Amino acid sequence: MKKILVTLTLVLLLATSIISGTLAMYTTKIDALAEGSVVAKEFILTEGGTDTFAQNVKLSPGESEEWKFSVKNYNGAVISETAMSLEFNVILSAADGKEVIAPLAISVKNSDGEVLGTAAGSGTIAFNDEFDLDENGQEKSYTVSVSWPSNNGVDIDYAGAGFGNAVKVSVTGMQK
Repeated sequence: MKKILVTLTLVLLLATSIISGTLAMYTTKIDALAEGSVVAKEFILTEGGTDTFAQNVKLSPGESEEWKFSVKNYNGAVISETAMSLEFNVILSAADGKEVIAPLAISVKNSDGEVLGTAAGSGTIAFNDEFDLDENGQEKSYTVSVSWPSNNGVDIDYAGAGFGNAVKVSVTGMQK
């Protein structure tokens, strides 16, 4: 009887081990195996500290005027984190309610004195520039020269309040 009891206990122990082993469930969990996030880069294109354009400047034949403007890729301590291409348009057109002074001419120069384009009477000067990726803020300066060359007597045809030109500058910045 002792043998039977020991054998029965061993069989019962063996059966319990087999059943518990086959019914066991194993799980493993790895928290935050990998994590990431994306934040937009700073893209800054603002007016520079230079803007000497004026309204209703009176010119006569033989006179000229120079205006300066600039753009920059920083705002205080925050600097653009991308390189960018710049597209400029300098538009010479009739002022509101006036006719164009046909002999009036404009030219645009960069800070090195290189002429980037010219227009007379009315038209658009389009040119490109760029800001390279740099950890320091950058500023680009340009000069617009407005002149009325003398045309030996023809200029009287454009005298008076009915004639006037407007100059408008616009710039578009795009990530390179």
